[in-house]
Amino acid sequence: MKKPDDLGASKFPLCREPWESYYILRRGILPCCYGNPILAPMSDYAESWNSSRLQEIRTCLARGELSPYCLESLGCPIVQRILEKKRREGEPAPFPPTRPAVVRMINRMLFGLPKRLYLAVRRRRGR
Repeated sequence: MKKPDDLGASKFPLCREPWESYYILRRGILPCCYGNPILAPMSDYAESWNSSRLQEIRTCLARGELSPYCLESLGCPIVQRILEKKRREGEPAPFPPTRPAVVRMINRMLFGLPKRLYLAVRRRRGR
């Protein structure tokens, strides 16, 4: 029986991005615009479309689950919605965000400023 808040979403993957798009950037290849870790270098774009890592992401999403890769991409609204739903239901998060992932996310959101400030202070103390 379908839940009232389902609206037919159980028939589809959680996210369709890994099947429909592919982000080839100078820094590397991403399966979606919220992807955090790089899947492959830009030069390997042809091989990485059906790579084992991308297939794992697609398989998890097709089952209606978040992949470990998706859980590292904390800026994704789908990930945030699911984690918030689990928090409301009192379930523990499937993979609690690690400190480095949170630090990377904050650094990325602030255009690298925290990292540059940290490195500048560290260099100054080392003198």
